Amino acid sequence: MKTPTQVNDPTPPLKPEWLRIPQATQVFGIGRSKLYELIAEGKIKSVSLRKRGQTSGTRLISYDSLADYIESQLKPQM
Repeated sequence: MKTPTQVNDPTPPLKPEWLRIPQATQVFGIGRSKLYELIAEGKIKSVSLRKRGQTSGTRLISYDSLADYIESQLKPQM
C-alpha cells in the first residue's frame, strides 16, 4: 500500500544524464546494433569508461543526444 506522500508526490522522476546500452535500448526502443551504428557515425554522444590498457569497458550513451537524434528524425528531411 502506498503512503500519502507517495501518492501525492509532485516530483517528476529524475532523467538520467547517461544510460548504459541495455537501458538505452529499453528506454528508446532502439536495438543494440543501431546504437553502435549511431555512435560510429557520430550522431549520438557516448563514452567508454575503462582502465588504461583494457580493450573493453562500460559504454555510456548521452540521454539528451539520443533523444535529440530521435527528435530530429521526426522533422521533414529536405
